[in-house]
Amino acid sequence: MIKNNKRKIFKYNQDDILEILSKYLGDKTEFDTYQSTAILLGTPGKGLRLIAVVGSEDDDDITKLNLENIDNKVDCNGTHSDLDDGFLFKNKKNIK
Repeated sequence: MIKNNKRKIFKYNQDDILEILSKYLGDKTEFDTYQSTAILLGTPGKGLRLIAVVGSEDDDDITKLNLENIDNKVDCNGTHSDLDDGFLFKNKKNIK
């Protein structure tokens, strides 16, 4: 991390991103301890997405899951993916 008086600059690689997101999702579950597996797919700006599975501590088969297969079968279900169209600005008349 680079720090000055006004800004902190972060640059994370793929492993850092996956660790941070997996920990965030794991903390949101009700498991006291958990295991997780995750992968980033797509291209930034064009369908970039995270596929993550969080399981209980004794879910030893979690690392054997085919995350690409899950990607093909499951729709996006994050908190930002379910905003209805009324939330989005359709034209410039809606902007103050």
